[in-house]
Amino acid sequence: MRVNQTFEEIRVYAGIAERTGAHVERSAVRRSGGCCGSVTDLIRKTRACGDGTFYLPLNVWPADTERVDLRKPWVGMSSLPRIPFAK
Repeated sequence: MRVNQTFEEIRVYAGIAERTGAHVERSAVRRSGGCCGSVTDLIRKTRACGDGTFYLPLNVWPADTERVDLRKPWVGMSSLPRIPFAK
């Protein structure tokens, strides 16, 4: 992360992440548990901590996206389609 970086506030509720529009300097959030370096880091922290307020560097949020669903349903092996063996 750059030294004088600006972060944007992300609110996560029920597994849905949305930008709040607030911008915060790195010095204000660098020791915060909600400080994330990437969307992947945001997903990991959301799974570990649950809903809350997180911070992402500017321009990391996916372009032209209002909200991101952070929950991906588990797919069991029995629900995958069977592929017949070649004979």
